[in-house]
This record gives sequence, structure tokens and C-alpha cells, in this order.
Amino acid sequence: MTMKIQLTLSTPRNPVAVPARLRQAGPHRRSGKALRQQQRQTLRRELAHARPDPHSP
Repeated sequence: MTMKIQLTLSTPRNPVAVPARLRQAGPHRRSGKALRQQQRQTLRRELAHARPDPHSP
């Protein structure tokens, strides 16, 4: 009597993800566009809350 063993192969892994995972890839810096947008929003928020100048026309 012979016994047969069947091995199931797992699905292939993403070869790009392994080095990134090993490096503990983290968040990157914001792009220049995102920084400018945030600065514009901050400026608009500050101007909206600023008191008007009594000497301006």
C-alpha cells in the first residue's frame, strides 16, 4: 500500500512588496503642491479671523 501526498502551492507573492516591507517603508514627505495648498488655506483662515484695520479705506 502506497501513500500519496499532495502539496498545494501558494499563490505567488508580489516581488516588489518584499523589499519595501523589509525596509519598513513609511510615509513620505508632502509634495510641493500639497504644501502650497496648505499654506494658502492657513493664510485664508488667518485673514478671515483677523480684525479689520481701522485706518484702511
